[in-house]
Amino acid sequence: MIQAFIAFIEGKRILMRKTRMFGVAVTAFSMGAVAVLGFATSASAAGSGNGTCASTELCVYRLYDRHASDGYFDLGSPDVNFTNGNNNWYNHGGNINDAISSYTAGTGTSCDGYSLFWNKDMSGIQMDIPKGWGGNLAGAYANFNDEFSSYSKFGC
Repeated sequence: MIQAFIAFIEGKRILMRKTRMFGVAVTAFSMGAVAVLGFATSASAAGSGNGTCASTELCVYRLYDRHASDGYFDLGSPDVNFTNGNNNWYNHGGNINDAISSYTAGTGTSCDGYSLFWNKDMSGIQMDIPKGWGGNLAGAYANFNDEFSSYSKFGC
C-alpha cells in the first residue's frame, strides 16, 4: 500500500511538471504571437504619406510653426526623390519637394534621428534632426527652407 501511495505521488509530480512545462510553452508562444502582431501593426501604421504623423516618423510642414492645416506630410520610409510618387501635401495642393519649412521628429524610432538632404538620391547638404526635435527652418537654418529633396533615418 505504501508503494502504491508513493507511485501515486510520483505520478502527480510528473503530471505537475508536464503541466508547468505546457503552461510555460503556451505563455512563451502567446508572448511571441503578441510581439509579432504588435510589430506588424506598428510597421504598417508607419508608412510614408498615410497622413498619420506617427511617433516613428518625421512630419514635415509646408509653412513655419508646424500648422497641419496649411499642409503637412509624414515621412516614414526613406525616400530618394520627393518628386517621384505621391508626395503631395495633406490639406494643401502641391508636392513636398523643395517646399518644407518646419518639422516635428517622432520619438518612437529606434534610430538616432532623421536626415533631410538638399538633393535627390540622399546627396548634397544634409540636415540631421535628432528624434524628438521640432522647429522651423529659419534663423541659422534659413538656407534650408524650401530646399530638401530626399530623406532617410540615421544612427540605425
